[in-house]
Amino acid sequence: MKFQCPICHEELQENNSKVACTYCGEVEHAEWLCPNKHFVCEACRLAEPEEITLRVCNNTKSKDPFELANLIMHHPTFREHGKEHHLIVAPVIITALKNAGQITVDTRRNKIAIRRAKEMPYGICGSRGDCGAAVGVGIAISIITRATYLSNSERSLTIEATGRSLIDLAKRGGPRCCKESVYSSIQSALKFLNEKEMIHFSEPVWKCEFKDMEGCKKEDCNYY
Repeated sequence: MKFQCPICHEELQENNSKVACTYCGEVEHAEWLCPNKHFVCEACRLAEPEEITLRVCNNTKSKDPFELANLIMHHPTFREHGKEHHLIVAPVIITALKNAGQITVDTRRNKIAIRRAKEMPYGICGSRGDCGAAVGVGIAISIITRATYLSNSERSLTIEATGRSLIDLAKRGGPRCCKESVYSSIQSALKFLNEKEMIHFSEPVWKCEFKDMEGCKKEDCNYY
């Protein structure tokens, strides 16, 4: 019997020791282990997109939002394309910046971010010109600045951040790729926050880990 690692797709090997879950850090006995030491605990294995996003972001020490996004998107409940991608942009930005000491945010805000992102239906990039991943940037800025519809500069920053993210994504062309939208939105958010001197954060250089999926734009994508 052969099993593949859901993260790197290497063949799992029999194991007889306790291992920390790659997603949440929980330590439990692992009967099978990836040669690259990836292990997924039972709770994370059965988690839906919202739950796995929270389990990762509420337990990680990573300072790299691209690394967090990739890990979450490797989870089996994340399809090649789908509205679940809308959920992860704000939490990974908030989490990485918090872990880097750039902002102070309660982890409970991750759940609020996801609740706001869930309102975005699938396919709105084509039907409404409004990408859910790009809106995730506005959600992140709103949470960081504690903006409301009655705020002054905080509201303006939130709207501007979403607009910048949408423009950056529009320049990349189509058809849609939800992985590209996530990467582009994270990059736009970091650039925006640095420009506004709200953070001082080096933007990580990242390449896509999903090059084999159907519809990949290959060389036409900056993350290929």
